[in-house]
Amino acid sequence: METMEVKRHSLFYRLCHWSIVFVTFMLMFSGLQLGGIYGIRLFSDLLRALHGYLGLIFIALWYLFFYYIIVHEWKWFSLTRIPYSIRFLIAEAKAWFGVGEHVEDPRAYDAEKNEYVEKIIPTEVGVWWIYLTLAILMGLTGLAMMFPNTFGWVYGIAKAFSFLFGTDNGYAIVRYVHRLGMYLFLFVIILHVYAVFIFGVVTSMITGKRNEKVVKSE
Repeated sequence: METMEVKRHSLFYRLCHWSIVFVTFMLMFSGLQLGGIYGIRLFSDLLRALHGYLGLIFIALWYLFFYYIIVHEWKWFSLTRIPYSIRFLIAEAKAWFGVGEHVEDPRAYDAEKNEYVEKIIPTEVGVWWIYLTLAILMGLTGLAMMFPNTFGWVYGIAKAFSFLFGTDNGYAIVRYVHRLGMYLFLFVIILHVYAVFIFGVVTSMITGKRNEKVVKSE
């Protein structure tokens, strides 16, 4: 099938992506050390301040990333495409387990119009919104622990769900949810890394370019 090299990601998009990756892992390891988990010792005594500042950078990067998606990529990641994403995921799962037909890669580029017909694997829509939801969850709980007076309303919400945690200690609930968010974020990262290798998009996130299937305008 005919393919051509096209620009897939801008430099700004790639810088935001890799900055988020770096800061995410820095947050993860500093958070594990802060919580005394797994005996990790990678940072100095200024650990709490480092984790806090990294958290603020994480929030700023996600703000920039979300703004870019809204302005330049909303066509591919809009909420209206979530049902399509779910249907594609179900079809993929059936094919994976051998109970459904092979799912064709929908990504294609119209060389005449110089635009994508489909830019992403549809399941990326769901993954993007899961990432954003977890980023907001961890951002709010992290800010609540850093600035308890300003974000006292987060503790109010936490206490409203205290029956699920067996305690009415707002701080303990917020801390638990923050840690749970980290593990969920890591789980999604693992799935994401697996998918990007399967669908061959690692190089494009480095160079910004990819050989795409070409289709003709109707």
